[in-house]
Formats: sequence, C-alpha cells, structure tokens
Amino acid sequence: MAPLIKLLLFTIIALFWGAEGLRAASGDFEQEIQPYLQEHCVRCHGEKKQKGDFRLDLLSGDFLVRENAAAWIEIRDRINLGEMPPEDEEQPEFEASEAVSKWIANNLREAERSALSTGGRVLMRRMNRHEYTHTVSDLLEMKFPTGESPLDALPPDGKAEGFDKVSAALLLDPSLMQQYYQVARRVADRAIVDGPPEFPTQAMRLEFEEIQNSRAIRYLVTRLGLQPAEGGLQMIQGSTRSFALMKYPDTNMTTPTSGFYRFTIRAGAHRGVDGTIPRLRLTQSHPDEEQILIHEFDVLAPWDQPQNYSIVVPRDELGGEVKVSLVNETDLYMGQRPGEDFMRRNGEIGKAGDFAGTIRLDGRKIAEGWGGERSTPNPERLDLSSFPRVFLDYMEVEGPLYDQWPPKSHTILLFGENATDENLEYAREIFARFLPRAWRRPIAPGEIDPILRVVETELENGQAFHDAIRIGLTAALTSPKFLYIVEPSTEETARSLSDFELASRLSYFLWSSMPDDTLFELARQGSLGKDRVLEAQINRMLEDPRFDRFVDGFAAQWLRTDTFLAFEPGERLYPDFDDALGEAALAEPLEFLRVLLREKGSALNFLESNFAVVNARLARHYQIPGVQGDEFRKVALPADSPRGGLLGMMGVHLAGADGIRTKPVSRAVYVREVLFNDPPDPPPPNAGEVEPNIRGENLTVRDRLIQHQEIESCAACHRSLDPYGLALENFNVIGSWREVQDGESFRGSKRPPINPSGKLPNGQSFATFEEFRSLLADQEDRFRKGLAEKMFVYALGRPIEPTDDSTLQRATRLMSENGDSFQSLIKAIISSPQFLEK
Repeated sequence: MAPLIKLLLFTIIALFWGAEGLRAASGDFEQEIQPYLQEHCVRCHGEKKQKGDFRLDLLSGDFLVRENAAAWIEIRDRINLGEMPPEDEEQPEFEASEAVSKWIANNLREAERSALSTGGRVLMRRMNRHEYTHTVSDLLEMKFPTGESPLDALPPDGKAEGFDKVSAALLLDPSLMQQYYQVARRVADRAIVDGPPEFPTQAMRLEFEEIQNSRAIRYLVTRLGLQPAEGGLQMIQGSTRSFALMKYPDTNMTTPTSGFYRFTIRAGAHRGVDGTIPRLRLTQSHPDEEQILIHEFDVLAPWDQPQNYSIVVPRDELGGEVKVSLVNETDLYMGQRPGEDFMRRNGEIGKAGDFAGTIRLDGRKIAEGWGGERSTPNPERLDLSSFPRVFLDYMEVEGPLYDQWPPKSHTILLFGENATDENLEYAREIFARFLPRAWRRPIAPGEIDPILRVVETELENGQAFHDAIRIGLTAALTSPKFLYIVEPSTEETARSLSDFELASRLSYFLWSSMPDDTLFELARQGSLGKDRVLEAQINRMLEDPRFDRFVDGFAAQWLRTDTFLAFEPGERLYPDFDDALGEAALAEPLEFLRVLLREKGSALNFLESNFAVVNARLARHYQIPGVQGDEFRKVALPADSPRGGLLGMMGVHLAGADGIRTKPVSRAVYVREVLFNDPPDPPPPNAGEVEPNIRGENLTVRDRLIQHQEIESCAACHRSLDPYGLALENFNVIGSWREVQDGESFRGSKRPPINPSGKLPNGQSFATFEEFRSLLADQEDRFRKGLAEKMFVYALGRPIEPTDDSTLQRATRLMSENGDSFQSLIKAIISSPQFLEK
C-alpha cells in the first residue's frame, strides 16, 4: 500500500475506533524505542538541531496521529536502508535497530488493518463484478456470449485483505455508476425481444468428399500432409485452411451475430505406432488473442467408425475463419503444395481439381529437395503409415443457438395472459413481481413507484411499451437496492439476521449470486434460520452446481492464480512451454480443490499429498504416464515424484519466476502468505531485486541471496524468509524438476548443483525439498488457522477483528474433528455468531 494511502487511512481510524482505538504499546515505546531514539537520533533531530527539518524528541508512539505515522514510516525506511544513523556516527547494535524496525512495521500493519476495521460488523457493500454478472444471469436466466457479459464490460474491483469482497475496497464513484448503467441497458436490450430472431439458427456443413474434385480442395489443402481419402480427407500434418466456404446464408460472414454456436467435426483416427492418439485443435481468426483457441480434443474413434465431436462456444461478429489442425503431428516437414512457378519450370502445369497430379508433384518436390533446407530429400520417408493421422468426414457450424424464443428472460418479465396488455397497470404487475427477487427481499408498495414513473415518462414520450419496460428494468438494475447487499441496522448491539438477509449471506458466500427460489420460499416462511433447516440448506447448496463458483471466487484469490502467467517463460530457454501447458498450470490448483470438494477430502492435501490432479498435457510435463485427454482427473503419484500438494504444482513456480530465472524471495512470500496467511514485513524502499550475474560471474540465486544477507539491513528479513523460497529451487521457471542449475546463463556440463537445504525460523533444518515439504505438513494447525482467516474474510467481506479469535479457534477445531474438509470449515463459519448476526 502506498505511503499516501496509508496516511489517509490513519486519519480515518478514529471514525471506527475513537481516541483509544489503536496505539503502540506504551511500555515498549517508553522502555525500548524512546531510549534508542534518544541515544542515536535526537542529537541531530532534537530541540537544538533538526537536520532535514526532522524532529524526533517530541515524537510519540501514538499511530493515530497522522504526523507521527508519517515520521515512523520515514524512520523505519532510513533504518532499513542503513542511512540512520549516518556512517560517521556511532552505530547501534544491529539487533537494536532490527527491533525498532519490527516494532514500527507491526504497528503500521495493525494501523492499516484497523483503518479497514468495521468494529466486527458487516457493512453494506456493493456486489463485485463477478457477483453482479452471476446475479443478473440467475435473475433473468440469461447466458452471455463473448463480449456481452457484464464481466467483460465492468472494470476489475478493488481488493482488501486479498479479496474483492471487502466493503472498504468496493467503492462506487460516478464513473463506475455510468458503466453500471451502460451494462444494465445492454442487459435490458437483450432480455426483452421484439418479433422473431434476426438470424434464425442455421447449420452449414462442409463435406470433404463432395469437394475432392473442385477448386475448393486446393484452397483448403495446402500441405502434403493433407490429402483425399475414401469418403473424406486424411490429415497427417498441417490444417484445413478454414471454414471460409461456410457462410451464413445471404451474408458474407461465418458469424452473423454474437451468440452461441455449435461446431461439429466428424472424425476417426489411426494411432501412431507408439500409441499416440491424434489430437485436433479448433481455432479461429480473431483480433483478441484470448479468443483464438476454440477447443482441443482427442480423436478416439477408429478410422473406419468416425464419430461426431461437438462443442458449443460463444462467438462474436469479429470471429473469422476457423481452422482445424493436428496438434501432435509428425515433426517431418512435408512441404508446401508446389506453386505454379515450380510446376511451370518442370513443364507440368497443374489443373484445377487435379489433386493426384498435385500430390505427385509434391512428392517430386520433396524427393528432389526443392524448396529450401526444410524439405526432406529422402523419398522413402514418404511412407507415413507409422504416424498418427485423422480421417475427416465433414465439418459443421450451427448457430446462432437459442434455448427458446422468445428467450426465458423475456417470458420471466412479460409473463402471463396479460403479456399483450401494453399499459401502466400491466407494467406495475411486471415490477411488483420482479423487484422482490431483484432486490432480494419483500418490498413496500411505494418502492415500485419510482420505477413506474420512469416507465410512464417513456410511454408519454412516445416510446413503445417494450422500450419503456427496458428503461424500467435498467433503472431497477442500477438501483442501490440491487447493486448493494444491504443489512440495515441502527442498533448498538448485535441482532440476528432476518431470514432474507441470511438467505443473501448464504448465497453470496457459496454461490456468488442471489438466493434461489428455495431460499426465498424458506425466508418467506420464516424458517430458514432454524438449525435443522439451515443445515439442510447448506448441504443442498454445497451439492448444487453453482457451488463451483466458490472455487473460481474464493480459491482463485486465495491461491493467487492470477499471478501464475504474469511472465511468459523465455522461448529459447524453456521450449517445452506452450499455451496449453500454461492453461493447464492455471487450472491445476482449482481442479485440485474441486476434487477435494467432490470427495470431501482433507484440505491438508494442499500441504502434502500422494496424488495429483492433471490432464494429459500437464501429466506429460510432470512425467506421469497413462493420462490422456483434456479432462483433469485424480491420479496416484509415482513413489519418486516430487509432485503432490500446492508446492509441487507448476503454477506456483511460474509465479515465482520472471520468465528467465527463479525468484526464491517471491516464492517464499507466496508460501507464507498463501499457506499460512503470514506475510513478511514490507521491504525497505528501493530494496530492488537480487542482482543478476555480472562481470562473468556464474553465481546461483542462492549464492547471490547469501551475499544479499550480508547487508545488515536486509539480513533479518531474508534469513527468516529465504529458506521458504530456496527450498523450491529444484523447480525451474516452468516447474520442471532439476538437479542442476538452468536458465539465465547456465549452460554446458559444469552447471552447479541445486542446493535446497535450509533452516526454518522455528529452528528445524532440512536438506531436501521433500524434507522441507514434510516440515510444512507438520505445521497443520498453522495452516488451518491461515485458511480459516482467509475464508472468514471472504464469507463476511470484512477484515479479521481481535474479537473473532474464539470463533476462528472453534472453526479450526471443528475442521480438525471432521477430516479437515473444506465443507466442515464452511459450516463452522456459517454457524458462527459473526455470520448469523448483524
């Protein structure tokens, strides 16, 4: 957090805590800190002299005073930089300076947390953009195509305590309000329709058998690895150029409008002699790189028994030509189809549709070595029967797809027999039915009136009824009563949540969305808060498909998966890395958690496990045999595998690297913050990174960190931090296991060996990564506490308070007594007074 923001936070602490809220311990200040300042600082920064206009003799330990806070930040930074006292003055013992620095850091950290404090209360908060998107989707039963989801249009939310659910970080300024209005207007335009769809669903098919003797085959087939086969097309290498021949009727587009489209490829395959299963990739041309890949799939059907492989995906109008290519093709370069110039020089001008002649000339081109050094001059290598190959029968695109017409959102809003009554009374019925669900509580009759006045004004100005309802819907979706999760209270003491408030707390904790009909009905009956009913609903919600959003919400932020691909690994240094591997690394910890949730497994598996959750691409990277296909699945690990638990996952090591070299300090911070919720003290300003090798030196990162530790102002923090990162040095930038140094400038056979040994702050030593991981696994209580704190913040949207300690102890105890499952921790938090009360 920037110093200016810190100081602003300090100035508002009193609003929450009052004059006695947060102050440095007076005993420590008077007995340890003041004597240090008096001996080493006041002579130059006291009553008689104030170097740099900086006076310390009047400084108090009250961190509520803005000027004091600013001065303490300056003191800490100068001590950590070794600039205070100056070199020509008598230097204090290093331990004394270290104690002062830690005292300041601890008090500043507490001050920052206290500035976010709500005094133990859950404040009214805005929905974050993920919750907004899920709520709109569930409220109106809408699915959003690419580029039209609220998530695509709204900016990222602020975070506090590591999550985007803390009220203090979810501000709503005029600019963001304008964006919410624009999003709501687009939602309303899509929710209510007029007449039939502009583009009805159409199926466009390309039969390869039908184009074998046409000019089209010359456009689609550009390499010798593609050639006609009986009934279709054989693919050994390369790609079909596109679906360019498949245009939506009466248009020049493959995608006439944004929506959902089904792509189908009918295919069979011969496996390679080594058992390799051919894998096809479906891509599209698109200006947004993230939308280029559509799907990958293994072709498991036999050559003579092809099957349909289908995928439904969102597409927008910018989606262009679509290619089908073979992913695991042979590395034999089979050459481009000979051009007309080659044929003319050889006296043989190919004719349109003369595919056999083209193939014959391709064979000559390869055999004669024409076309550059990538050509293969050995004609015997044209025997391709040993390579994996695919038979393509046809390709089809169908869309845009509609679940129903009019869409469900339309019939939800414009319901019943009165759907043709375009008058204000019917508009009142529409919003009297819609608003209680949208605002997640019963509404008073007068609350409808502002929305109706908007509708009435539109009708008076000549707008059509549907357009007027759209404007009213926009107003409802931009109302604070929709945007905010509200639990009003004017009481000084805690009160129990109403059933409707409890329904929303449950649903936004577990589903990141509004309550469903069952929760609403139980709330109307006033029975949701009853112990047996509540327990049954928690169990139901944990089994609901919407609980998967908990993984994408809580787990992705807890595990910081957004940092995994911050740096692209150097292509020259790490040629094994590709997009598919990066995507698998990003998904692995979340899929790991999904398995634990499905099996009610122990959360302690994140510390150490005898299994991994991988797909084929990741398994190949981990050298785990026998895994095929895109789907992630739980597999037992070989006895000598270094995988298992979070620290064996590739993404963690990608995040702790800069694409060229590993960064043990970054990895250490990740381990302490994610596994134990124990962040280190902030570094001094301009601390920088550990320097790269210079002047021909070939020092490992460990060697350079040890040199860094010799700087007294850096030593204390690094000695307690570095062992957590150096223990992971057997994993390189892309998470591959290594015994000797790689990356940076390390080459050849004389690369230094990896030394992962170290000593933890508790005094326990380790020699290998396996021993290190085992020592961390022994700290299971520390892990439980950190996990409980993280989930508590996520559930309540507020920081931990001192008064939460007994609740957290109870939660970790119940977790331990019930197999350490995530479900047991969730239930412990929901059953706590903090969750059930306002």
